[in-house]
Amino acid sequence: MAEQLELTKEQYGALWKYVEDEEVSDIDCIRGEIWVTRGAGIRKRAPEMLSREFIAAFCQKVATMQRMNFNPSNPLLEAETQNLRISILHESVSMGGRSISIRKSLPKQRFDEEGAIHSGYATKEMLAFLTACVRAHFTFVICGNPGSGKTECAKFLAGKIPPNERIITIEDNLEWHLKQIHPEADVVEIKVDKDEEKGIFSYKDAIKASLRQNPKWLMLSEARGREARQLLEAWSTGICGITTLHTDDTRKIPERILNMVGSYRDSQRMENQIYNDIDVGILLGFGKSPEGLLYRRIEQICLYGRKNNHNETWLYVGGEKEEAIEIPASIQEKLDKAGIREERILE
Repeated sequence: MAEQLELTKEQYGALWKYVEDEEVSDIDCIRGEIWVTRGAGIRKRAPEMLSREFIAAFCQKVATMQRMNFNPSNPLLEAETQNLRISILHESVSMGGRSISIRKSLPKQRFDEEGAIHSGYATKEMLAFLTACVRAHFTFVICGNPGSGKTECAKFLAGKIPPNERIITIEDNLEWHLKQIHPEADVVEIKVDKDEEKGIFSYKDAIKASLRQNPKWLMLSEARGREARQLLEAWSTGICGITTLHTDDTRKIPERILNMVGSYRDSQRMENQIYNDIDVGILLGFGKSPEGLLYRRIEQICLYGRKNNHNETWLYVGGEKEEAIEIPASIQEKLDKAGIREERILE
């Protein structure tokens, strides 16, 4: 595993005020401009400008401390600190000059129910339903574009898990910080190697080992490849779960997972397993305020299941086009078993 980066306040220069601001989630720099994203997803350009000299010195410092080359032959430079993930593109591939992206992951939950409702992130009914789904031990897949807030949504859901239910998190970049946020909870945090071929401990290894650690919840930071098969197999044993992936519609989640699993002798059987093992899909996106500012929000909640031997999805669309659904009988049955009696909770 790569060593963690340690930079001083002076080495961050004009970026430092945003690095230490706990309300800032992302800092992006291109052509000397600084763009800052705050907790609710509101993104604005900062007044400061970065000089070419500072950008060159900053990149060189990161490369030196990581013992990496940064040049046209090695145009991607990545590093991480305890709470930051840094990605830099070289000007040989980034036509606007060196592009610096700093993503912050602090040991805090950025929003609660009141803040989510006030900011337009979700309605009261959405949050009540998702909380009920956690209590009923559903499995969640959160999707959306980069920067849409998938990590924060996962942290919000995890905050609804009772502290006596063991959670095992598997990440290559430690961003959830669940034990620090909820010190009373039973949490095992596993860090895996990013390079599956060169790494000592892979996602597959971590999932297999987790099953021997008595988890009630298994959380994978992001499903990217064939580890999705091991994750499904773990969930099929009755373990609940939360993971994230990249797609632009919750209805595409089953197909996306099927593609990640790769060749399988019985693809229909695998598809059926996906619809059996995943209960809720959440799509995160962006709305625009009257002032023209972007903010994060839940755009879709999708329920998955099988009815009369067929795979089916039931979609709830948030935002401007709200189309409530009646909760399917299979989902309502799980809610009933958990003692949750709200019917049509999304309406």
